[in-house]
Amino acid sequence: MGGKFKKSKYILLILIFFLFGIAGSIFFNNDFSILNSSPFKKEKINVLIIGYDSEINGPSRADTIILASFNIDTKEAGIIFIPRDTRVKIPGKNYGKINSTHAYGGIKLTKKTVENFLDIPIDYYVETDFKGFENIIDLIGGVEINIESHLYYVDKAGGLYINLKPGRQNLSGSEALQYVRYRDTAMGDIGRVARQQKFLNAVIEKGTSPTIIPKLPGIIKELNDSVKTNIPLQDITPFLSLAKEVDLNKIKIEMLPGEPKYISGVSYWLPDREEVEIMVDNLIRDKSYIRNSSYKLSIFNGNGVPGMAGDLAEKLEKYGFEVKKTSNADNFNYKQTEIIYYSKEDRDTAEGIKELINGKMQFKPKEKSGIDIIIGSDYLQLIGEENNE
Repeated sequence: MGGKFKKSKYILLILIFFLFGIAGSIFFNNDFSILNSSPFKKEKINVLIIGYDSEINGPSRADTIILASFNIDTKEAGIIFIPRDTRVKIPGKNYGKINSTHAYGGIKLTKKTVENFLDIPIDYYVETDFKGFENIIDLIGGVEINIESHLYYVDKAGGLYINLKPGRQNLSGSEALQYVRYRDTAMGDIGRVARQQKFLNAVIEKGTSPTIIPKLPGIIKELNDSVKTNIPLQDITPFLSLAKEVDLNKIKIEMLPGEPKYISGVSYWLPDREEVEIMVDNLIRDKSYIRNSSYKLSIFNGNGVPGMAGDLAEKLEKYGFEVKKTSNADNFNYKQTEIIYYSKEDRDTAEGIKELINGKMQFKPKEKSGIDIIIGSDYLQLIGEENNE
């Protein structure tokens, strides 16, 4: 395995712990007065979550960066993992890796950088160096993970020993730390982010279990010792509501789109600006990405040009849709693209697709479920216009 780990801990910040800890503290202390006095008026709340390393070997860097956006009314949550090597313009400085912002200017500079980079406001931040990470995992009774392959790495100088066998198992705190720290040669930091996403999903599932309630006092104590945040007490109400009513089907976790690339000999995660804009707009700003994922689309080539169905499938998947089928239509003589929906509840989604690809809508009640798209020759003109922009 190439490269060395730093002595600092690469650990995932578990926002759900924070939310449940706040909820539990209110219930255990019977302090319900804040529920009627909160000035919190926003429908959508963006929270920056930072896990940073220790300052033993210099200024702390943000090794885990997560943007979480909550819709308080619908209980939807969009979560984007931002790789620490993401290349961004740092305010007051040149381009660099986003994790260095914490070393340059702490949470304030990291927050400002993310706001500029994604063109969104950030309401709150939560940060920790995760000293209590292992204890918290142990307090909730561990986390169940299916490890797909043997994870093994030893760095005697750095005091790091990772040895996790494949298979489904309940990870203790120390084992969970190994899991989120492991970085393989092939995928590097991106592979680690993928494991962190998987780990977060498992923690959310564990955190929403009734078995967590009697363990909250210990979790709260650990959180008070290790978590820093600017969320005022009177603004906890929406998070309390989220913790009580969270629907796992309304939580979508994605990684920032891009690709690894060397620039001037330095390894970066280079964002795909078009895909980033689509994801942020549909997962963070209005949450349609989450709703789109519940739709099954079938796409049929009705103009005869090879690759059209696959091209459109790739486009719509960026908006969160699941494409279950691509095939040829019954003929190649369709002049106009058709968007066919079968339930009145799907009309708004069909209209959203129409805004993206033009064409015409058709309602065929009760014939089947899902949405079908037949690509006409007008789609070729749309592609040409997009390529010329």
